[in-house]
Amino acid sequence: MRINSQMMANSMVSTLQANLSRMSKLNQQIGGQTRLIVPSDDPIASTRMVQLNREQAAITQYQSNIVRLSGNLSTQETQVNAVSNQVLSIQDTLLAASNGTHSAKDMEGYGQEIDSMIDSLVASMNTRNEDGRYVFAGTKNDQPPVVYDEESGQYIYQGNDGTRSTTVANGVDIQENTPLCQAFGDGSDPMALLNQLNDLSKKMKDPTQNQADYQDEINRALSNVKSTSDTISGLFTDLGGRQNRLTMLSDAHTDTAAANENVMHDLSDLDVGAPVEFQQYYVASQAANKVYSMIADLSLFKVI
Repeated sequence: MRINSQMMANSMVSTLQANLSRMSKLNQQIGGQTRLIVPSDDPIASTRMVQLNREQAAITQYQSNIVRLSGNLSTQETQVNAVSNQVLSIQDTLLAASNGTHSAKDMEGYGQEIDSMIDSLVASMNTRNEDGRYVFAGTKNDQPPVVYDEESGQYIYQGNDGTRSTTVANGVDIQENTPLCQAFGDGSDPMALLNQLNDLSKKMKDPTQNQADYQDEINRALSNVKSTSDTISGLFTDLGGRQNRLTMLSDAHTDTAAANENVMHDLSDLDVGAPVEFQQYYVASQAANKVYSMIADLSLFKVI
C-alpha cells in the first residue's frame, strides 16, 4: 500500500487527538479525584454507586427521624416520670388521710393537697412539644387533651387513642406517642381517677362531712391510684425500651454508612497511577507533535 503525506498527516492528527482526549479525561478524573466521570467509565461500578448513594440518603433520613423521635420521647419520659411521682404523692396523701383519726381541719388540708396534685397532673398531661402540639392527646393533638368542664364539674378527655409512628429503618416503624391519659380512665370514663379524686377532695374539704361516711371511697381511690401507678410504670418502661431501640438502630445506621463509604471509595477512587499516566500521555503528545512538525517540514527541495 502506498503511503502518501496526507495519510501520514491524518494518522498523526488522529493520534494526537486520541492522546488529547485521554489527557482531558485523566485531567477530569484527577480534578474530581474519581475515576467515574460518566456511567460508561464502569457501568457495573456506576450502577452500584447509584444504589449506595440511594441507601446513604435513606440512612441520613432515618438518622434525622431518630434524632427527632428521640427528642420527643425524652420529653414524654420527663413528663411520665413527673406524673408517676405525682401519683405516688397522691397515694401517700390518701394513706395519711385514711387512718380515721384526723380532725375536719386536717382532712381539709389533705383535700387541698389533692386538688393541687390534680392540677399538676393535668398540667403534665397537657404538655406540648416544640411544635405546640399536645404530646398526650393521641392524634387529636391540636387541643388540650384534659380539661375541666365547669357545667358538669368533671374532667373530660378531648384527645383520642390514635397512634403515630415514625420510620427509623427499612420496614421498621416506632410509635411516637404514649397513651398516658388512658392510665387514668376506665371503660366508661376516660378521666375516672381524676374525677374520683376531685369528688373525694370536695368531701374532705367539707367540714360537715364525717370521714367515716367516705372512708370506703378513700380505700377505693387508694386501690385505683395503685393500679394507675403500675400502669404508668409500664409506660415508662416502654418509653425506655423505645429509646434503647433507637440507640441501637442509630449505631447500626452509623456502621452501615461507614461501610458504604468504604465501598464507594473502592468503586470510585482514582488509581494512584493516574497522574503518572497523564504525564506519560503529555510527554508522548509533545514528542508526537514534534515528530509531526519535523516530518511536515521535510521537502525534497531542501536536499537538492
